[in-house]
Amino acid sequence: IYDLPFGKGKRYLSALPGPAEKLLGGWQLAGISYLMTGEPYSVTFTSTTLGWPSSRADIVGNPKAPNPSIVQWFDPAAFAVPKPFLYGNSARNMLFGPNAYYWDASVFKTTNLTEKLNLQFRAELFNVLNHPNFGLPASNISVPSTVGRISSATGPRNVQFGLRVQF
Repeated sequence: IYDLPFGKGKRYLSALPGPAEKLLGGWQLAGISYLMTGEPYSVTFTSTTLGWPSSRADIVGNPKAPNPSIVQWFDPAAFAVPKPFLYGNSARNMLFGPNAYYWDASVFKTTNLTEKLNLQFRAELFNVLNHPNFGLPASNISVPSTVGRISSATGPRNVQFGLRVQF
Protein backbone atom coordinates (compact mmCIF):
# COMPACT_ATOMS: atom_id res chain seq x y z
CA ILE A 1 0.00 0.00 0.00
CA TYR A 2 1.36 3.39 -1.00
CA ASP A 3 0.22 6.58 0.77
CA LEU A 4 -0.01 9.42 -1.73
CA PRO A 5 2.07 12.39 -0.47
CA PHE A 6 -0.78 14.92 -0.36
CA GLY A 7 -2.54 16.49 2.61
CA LYS A 8 -1.92 17.11 6.28
CA GLY A 9 1.44 15.82 7.49
CA LYS A 10 2.56 14.86 3.96
CA ARG A 11 5.22 16.26 1.63
CA TYR A 12 2.86 18.15 -0.70
CA LEU A 13 -0.13 20.35 0.07
CA SER A 14 0.32 19.90 3.83
CA ALA A 15 -1.17 23.31 4.66
CA LEU A 16 -4.53 22.88 2.94
CA PRO A 17 -7.63 24.42 4.55
CA GLY A 18 -10.27 22.03 6.01
CA PRO A 19 -12.51 21.22 2.99
CA ALA A 20 -9.57 20.92 0.57
CA GLU A 21 -7.74 18.65 3.05
CA LYS A 22 -10.85 16.42 3.32
CA LEU A 23 -10.96 16.14 -0.50
CA LEU A 24 -7.25 15.80 -1.41
CA GLY A 25 -5.67 14.16 1.64
CA GLY A 26 -5.77 10.54 2.81
CA TRP A 27 -5.45 8.74 -0.55
CA GLN A 28 -3.73 5.35 -0.86
CA LEU A 29 -2.94 3.06 -3.78
CA ALA A 30 -2.39 -0.68 -3.67
CA GLY A 31 -1.71 -3.34 -6.23
CA ILE A 32 -0.80 -6.97 -6.60
CA SER A 33 0.26 -9.10 -9.55
CA TYR A 34 -0.37 -12.80 -9.90
CA LEU A 35 1.67 -14.75 -12.46
CA MET A 36 1.21 -18.46 -12.99
CA THR A 37 2.55 -21.00 -15.44
CA GLY A 38 0.03 -23.32 -17.02
CA GLU A 39 -1.54 -26.09 -14.97
CA PRO A 40 -0.45 -29.65 -15.80
CA TYR A 41 -2.95 -32.12 -17.19
CA SER A 42 -3.10 -35.62 -18.67
CA VAL A 43 -4.60 -36.81 -21.93
CA THR A 44 -7.20 -39.49 -21.23
CA PHE A 45 -9.70 -41.80 -22.92
CA THR A 46 -13.09 -43.15 -21.88
CA SER A 47 -13.38 -46.92 -21.81
CA THR A 48 -16.56 -48.53 -23.14
CA THR A 49 -15.45 -52.08 -22.25
CA LEU A 50 -16.72 -53.57 -19.01
CA GLY A 51 -13.84 -54.20 -16.59
CA TRP A 52 -11.39 -51.88 -18.40
CA PRO A 53 -11.13 -48.57 -16.51
CA SER A 54 -10.74 -45.23 -18.26
CA SER A 55 -7.19 -43.97 -17.95
CA ARG A 56 -4.39 -42.12 -19.72
CA ALA A 57 -3.99 -42.49 -23.46
CA ASP A 58 -1.03 -43.93 -25.37
CA ILE A 59 1.39 -41.41 -26.82
CA VAL A 60 2.19 -42.15 -30.46
CA GLY A 61 3.74 -38.87 -31.66
CA ASN A 62 4.78 -35.36 -30.73
CA PRO A 63 1.92 -33.69 -28.82
CA LYS A 64 3.25 -30.16 -29.33
CA ALA A 65 1.01 -28.10 -31.62
CA PRO A 66 2.95 -25.92 -34.09
CA ASN A 67 0.99 -22.80 -33.09
CA PRO A 68 -0.93 -23.46 -29.86
CA SER A 69 -4.24 -21.59 -29.74
CA ILE A 70 -7.61 -22.01 -28.06
CA VAL A 71 -8.76 -23.98 -31.12
CA GLN A 72 -5.89 -26.51 -30.87
CA TRP A 73 -3.70 -26.34 -27.75
CA PHE A 74 -2.02 -29.71 -28.41
CA ASP A 75 -1.97 -32.21 -31.26
CA PRO A 76 -4.66 -34.85 -30.58
CA ALA A 77 -3.22 -37.08 -33.33
CA ALA A 78 -0.24 -37.71 -31.05
CA PHE A 79 -2.45 -39.85 -28.77
CA ALA A 80 -4.37 -43.10 -29.22
CA VAL A 81 -6.60 -45.36 -27.17
CA PRO A 82 -4.44 -48.17 -25.71
CA LYS A 83 -5.07 -51.81 -26.53
CA PRO A 84 -7.92 -53.30 -24.47
CA PHE A 85 -7.15 -53.99 -20.82
CA LEU A 86 -3.81 -52.13 -20.92
CA TYR A 87 -2.92 -48.80 -19.37
CA GLY A 88 -1.79 -45.94 -21.58
CA ASN A 89 1.92 -45.10 -21.77
CA SER A 90 1.61 -41.29 -21.68
CA ALA A 91 3.01 -39.67 -18.56
CA ARG A 92 0.75 -38.24 -15.88
CA ASN A 93 0.39 -34.45 -16.22
CA MET A 94 2.75 -34.35 -19.20
CA LEU A 95 1.14 -31.30 -20.84
CA PHE A 96 0.61 -27.77 -19.52
CA GLY A 97 -2.28 -25.40 -20.07
CA PRO A 98 -1.98 -21.69 -20.85
CA ASN A 99 -0.25 -19.27 -18.48
CA ALA A 100 -2.37 -16.96 -16.35
CA TYR A 101 -1.74 -13.53 -14.98
CA TYR A 102 -3.79 -10.93 -13.17
CA TRP A 103 -3.14 -7.39 -12.05
CA ASP A 104 -5.35 -6.13 -9.24
CA ALA A 105 -5.41 -2.50 -8.09
CA SER A 106 -7.10 -0.59 -5.27
CA VAL A 107 -7.67 3.05 -4.40
CA PHE A 108 -8.53 4.03 -0.83
CA LYS A 109 -9.59 7.42 0.55
CA THR A 110 -9.68 7.77 4.32
CA THR A 111 -11.40 10.84 5.79
CA ASN A 112 -11.19 11.70 9.48
CA LEU A 113 -14.72 12.57 10.66
CA THR A 114 -13.78 12.99 14.33
CA GLU A 115 -10.69 12.20 16.37
CA LYS A 116 -11.66 8.52 16.65
CA LEU A 117 -14.05 8.07 13.71
CA ASN A 118 -12.86 7.59 10.11
CA LEU A 119 -14.71 6.91 6.88
CA GLN A 120 -12.89 4.99 4.16
CA PHE A 121 -13.99 4.86 0.52
CA ARG A 122 -12.61 1.87 -1.38
CA ALA A 123 -12.48 1.13 -5.10
CA GLU A 124 -11.03 -2.29 -5.92
CA LEU A 125 -10.38 -3.53 -9.45
CA PHE A 126 -9.62 -7.21 -10.02
CA ASN A 127 -7.93 -8.16 -13.32
CA VAL A 128 -7.84 -4.47 -14.16
CA LEU A 129 -6.39 -5.11 -17.64
CA ASN A 130 -9.19 -7.61 -18.39
CA HIS A 131 -6.63 -10.12 -19.68
CA PRO A 132 -8.29 -13.42 -20.65
CA ASN A 133 -6.96 -16.30 -18.58
CA PHE A 134 -7.96 -19.48 -20.38
CA GLY A 135 -8.75 -22.81 -18.76
CA LEU A 136 -7.39 -26.24 -19.63
CA PRO A 137 -8.15 -27.78 -23.00
CA ALA A 138 -10.47 -30.75 -23.36
CA SER A 139 -8.15 -33.73 -23.10
CA ASN A 140 -10.33 -36.80 -23.58
CA ILE A 141 -9.42 -38.33 -26.96
CA SER A 142 -12.67 -40.30 -26.92
CA VAL A 143 -14.47 -37.03 -27.76
CA PRO A 144 -12.75 -35.97 -31.01
CA SER A 145 -14.99 -32.94 -31.59
CA THR A 146 -13.60 -31.12 -28.52
CA VAL A 147 -10.19 -32.66 -27.78
CA GLY A 148 -7.42 -30.06 -27.72
CA ARG A 149 -9.86 -27.12 -27.63
CA ILE A 150 -10.06 -24.57 -24.83
CA SER A 151 -13.63 -23.57 -24.09
CA SER A 152 -13.39 -21.70 -20.80
CA ALA A 153 -11.79 -18.62 -19.34
CA THR A 154 -11.65 -17.32 -15.79
CA GLY A 155 -11.25 -14.05 -13.99
CA PRO A 156 -12.97 -11.29 -15.98
CA ARG A 157 -12.50 -7.72 -14.78
CA ASN A 158 -14.46 -7.04 -11.60
CA VAL A 159 -14.87 -3.68 -9.91
CA GLN A 160 -16.26 -3.19 -6.44
CA PHE A 161 -16.81 -0.12 -4.31
CA GLY A 162 -17.22 0.08 -0.59
CA LEU A 163 -17.50 2.39 2.40
CA ARG A 164 -15.92 1.41 5.68
CA VAL A 165 -16.43 3.12 9.05
CA GLN A 166 -13.43 2.80 11.36
CA PHE A 167 -13.80 3.58 15.06
